[in-house]
Amino acid sequence: MLIFLETFFCFVFEPKCPICQSPVSAMSLCFKCTQQIKMPSLKHESWVYSSYVFSEPAKNLLHSIKYERHFERLRLLRPLLTTPLAFKMSAPTVLIPVPLSPLRFYERGFNQSEWLAKEMGKNLHLKVETKGLIKNKETRAQSTLSRQDRKSNLDQAFQWNATCSTPESVCLVDDVLTTGNTMETCRNCLYEAGVREVFGWTLFKATTSVFHSG
Repeated sequence: MLIFLETFFCFVFEPKCPICQSPVSAMSLCFKCTQQIKMPSLKHESWVYSSYVFSEPAKNLLHSIKYERHFERLRLLRPLLTTPLAFKMSAPTVLIPVPLSPLRFYERGFNQSEWLAKEMGKNLHLKVETKGLIKNKETRAQSTLSRQDRKSNLDQAFQWNATCSTPESVCLVDDVLTTGNTMETCRNCLYEAGVREVFGWTLFKATTSVFHSG
């Protein structure tokens, strides 16, 4: 039924790439934007793996999803989730998305990291825990802060929900790795809660990333 509706839509309207507005034959990205979004991230940190470079088309696509409520474009990210992870995750590994604060979740309407974790959970047959890690502090957007202020902005921002059992192995999931402060803060919180092993995965990595793995 969905395929029929899309075929009908493409027949009546001229679909365009949501990034560059070039005509396309289906409701999808054009070839050029697809290739630019699929630029592999060749350098990985010791415990965090990022699949792709955060190119300009990738930035525009995520911005339209997160801030312009084009939730239908989330499915354009699905083909990017088939890339094998750089580390091996066994069945006991639990996927945990980086959480949003209640206010940010209300404003945005969804958590993109939670969507990514659930899609990965389906593909890898792994459990996804969305209630364990909580963001209990409203913080300023990391992208608006200087490198020095980003760490203090996240101080005491996350905690573990005591009503949830603590997994032994966790893979933190987020959309973009920039300085890595958010991932590090979440990892420290999980270690304090009793998690023994923490990996990290992000879909994109900013080329200006100054993440430290220590």
